Amino acid sequence: MHVRRVPFTVAAVLAAGLALTACDGDRNTAAAPAAGAPVATTGGAAAPSAPAGSSAGKPAGDASAAPKPSGTAAPAGTRCTAADLELSVLGPDLVADDKQPAYASLHVVNVSARTCTLTGFPGIQATDDTGRTTTPLTADRTTGFPVTAVTLKPKQIANATLQYSNVGSEGSPSGRRVCAVTAGKVQVILPDETQAKQVKVTGGVDNSTLNICGKLSVQPFQGVPGTNG
Repeated sequence: MHVRRVPFTVAAVLAAGLALTACDGDRNTAAAPAAGAPVATTGGAAAPSAPAGSSAGKPAGDASAAPKPSGTAAPAGTRCTAADLELSVLGPDLVADDKQPAYASLHVVNVSARTCTLTGFPGIQATDDTGRTTTPLTADRTTGFPVTAVTLKPKQIANATLQYSNVGSEGSPSGRRVCAVTAGKVQVILPDETQAKQVKVTGGVDNSTLNICGKLSVQPFQGVPGTNG
């Protein structure tokens, strides 16, 4: 599997109050899913998400669906919440090809006055420009990456890389033209949380969208070298 880190850009801000969920190592348990998106699963006993291409999706805000994050049940006083962080999603710099996928990135910045910790995978679901989805597409967790605690002092940053193909079966770059899922916004749930937050996609080769042909996957949060020393 070809993996590279997406160039870092810190963008616009969103914050919300979130509720606690827990994950112990590779075993994931989640509280009742929150509004905004279908549930992602990797092992564990969470409700399955609808497959890519399904027309059974529900609007963001439906209490029966939410993307499932993965955390470590960090103490409430130390874990990062959406109130501590600015979130932004940066579109891919390059179009996918036969050798590598397109890479987008979820960036977070600690804008609070305290130090906090992120550990694990965010829950991610692609939605349209209105924050709704008729074709549910929830990110799978990418295997082979270490899940480690990322401690963020005020103003420090972390990211979680998203990967997918943005080239249709005709072999053309997407740009809102080819792929079945064209996401202008993303539903995000932070590790150890249950409430989804809507984040707008900015920049990239696909006109501030995630144009997704096929599977979407997400890596665990990692610190950004050179910024968190």
